[in-house]
Amino acid sequence: MAALAIVALTGFLPGLLLPGLLELPPAAPLHLILALGVMPLILGAMTYFIPVLTRTGTPEAKTFFPPLAALGAGILAVFSLSLAYRLYPLAAALALAAIGGLLWWSRNRARATLGRPHPGLLWYQLALAALALGLAAITLAAFWPEQWLPLKRLHLHLNLLGFVGLTALGTLRVLLPTVGGFPDPQAGPWLMREWRWILAGTLLIAAGAAWAPPLAEAGLLLWLIPLARLAHSLLWPHREKIWRRHGAATPLAAAIIGLLLSLLAGPLHGHGLLPGAQATQAFVMAFLLPLVTGAATHLLPLWLLPKESREKQQALRERLGRHSGIRSILFLSAGVLALLAQTWASLLSIIALTHFLFQFACGALESPNP
Repeated sequence: MAALAIVALTGFLPGLLLPGLLELPPAAPLHLILALGVMPLILGAMTYFIPVLTRTGTPEAKTFFPPLAALGAGILAVFSLSLAYRLYPLAAALALAAIGGLLWWSRNRARATLGRPHPGLLWYQLALAALALGLAAITLAAFWPEQWLPLKRLHLHLNLLGFVGLTALGTLRVLLPTVGGFPDPQAGPWLMREWRWILAGTLLIAAGAAWAPPLAEAGLLLWLIPLARLAHSLLWPHREKIWRRHGAATPLAAAIIGLLLSLLAGPLHGHGLLPGAQATQAFVMAFLLPLVTGAATHLLPLWLLPKESREKQQALRERLGRHSGIRSILFLSAGVLALLAQTWASLLSIIALTHFLFQFACGALESPNP
């Protein structure tokens, strides 16, 4: 898990740098971030969280196959989109095999649960289903050129809002109170109630972006209502424990703000007022970067130092979370500037991410068993 997190974090840097340095297809840097970095990391994180959600013990060695297969699919996807375009259906097929394996394993774990599994498990399963549907859409596009553009849009929105969005919200609702150190008795009810609106909103936005724009606006409303409730119930009442200069809570909370920003920019893109590249850049900079760095701040010490004392894990956690508030401001500012078509917006994200990686390198060198 630690290796996958490091690959994801380091993969962001060339993904942000390459568009300004090389003339590559727009999809190549984006897939360097999403397919090579984020997808294997999320699948790996699921193998860590699913046993917790189902109360079924340590995962078996075979459960490492899905994230590793996803990593291979990501490498193949980036290679295909950069050099050998026709290979991308093979990358999608490998990723689909990884998703199928993880879904089957999660189903078996759910059956082995004493009582009912945590509702967060359903969010993970729905996220995997959305990713599978998105990959199936882009694979179909290879054999149906007349529908290439709509199916590509369907693929993009199912991946970003369906896979990443559902996973992120299902995790944030539980992780943010844990990191912030405050109780959240509404987490379970919220997860059991709101997944219907998020799922319906995702499908409407994806279908609307592909074929019928009015559907996307209806889907946006379905997304915004539960997301606004989440922000209102967590970010304001617990502001003193969340909005701090250091720690993991601030970037996780900033990710919620970044997701709201990205969603609100959706209608501008839908009406042709905002290029898709700018909207996607804002999603990466204002949402994904604070989300991944915030989660890594809390979880990397557990993955890197599983046999060490809590004091040593906390020391590394404090090192990773140092100046996270400033990094969060830089990430959100970069997202806003990307929406405003400022070509230097990525520079702020690169500075913030480089600082996080520097903090990680220093902390890892200080750790007894890096």
